[in-house]
Amino acid sequence: MSNELTKNMTVGSMVAEDFNRAQLFERLGIDYCCHGSDTLDEACKKVNLNPDDVLAKLDDKKEVAGGAPDFASWPLDLLVDYVLKKHHRNFHLHHDDLLQLVNKVASVHGGRHPELLEIRDQVAASFEELDDHFAKEENVLFPQFYEIYKAHEENRPAAPFHCGSVAYPIRQMMLEHDTTGDAWQQITELSHNFVTPDDGCASYRLMNQQLKQFFLDLKEHISLENNLIFPGFINMEQQG
Repeated sequence: MSNELTKNMTVGSMVAEDFNRAQLFERLGIDYCCHGSDTLDEACKKVNLNPDDVLAKLDDKKEVAGGAPDFASWPLDLLVDYVLKKHHRNFHLHHDDLLQLVNKVASVHGGRHPELLEIRDQVAASFEELDDHFAKEENVLFPQFYEIYKAHEENRPAAPFHCGSVAYPIRQMMLEHDTTGDAWQQITELSHNFVTPDDGCASYRLMNQQLKQFFLDLKEHISLENNLIFPGFINMEQQG
């Protein structure tokens, strides 16, 4: 790992440089996603950790071992392809089934575990917001990203964008990321970190497994956009 990491670097930039660091931050409870703009020092204070201890772990290859793709080396258009084909596609294909599972578990176990009723409502509201969020990216923002990338490759000006600069919709997308991240943090707390109680059935366990994986995927998705895709295209647009 880099010897240049400092406690004044943001946790989002650390993960953008090497996504294997996300696994360490997950274990330590450090929010590298929607609060990725926090410095390591700030993030550690929130979870009562010593930033020097965390820096030592970040420099330990055993602590940061993993097989995460080297996203930082990917061209911007490939990163957009990945977000669309992994994250957006998986959401469109599977979120209805996951919501049905959440509804089923809430209806069966909600009497003994009333937090399931709030989890059900939070998941349903988040999925509705994400559906709208993804539509704006797919129909407005990402097509302009591809145009900017193609124009950069062909050494020509990009076609005019009705929003002016991509910085304006990006700002809105990042605000929506914050809202989504906060909602899923609440879901995490309501579910006791996705731990199934002793009286939970197989469906309850499956729900928690799938909710936990969804949030992990969402963190990767938001981190890629906030820390690599969005700043990359703002910079590319300015260069054009």
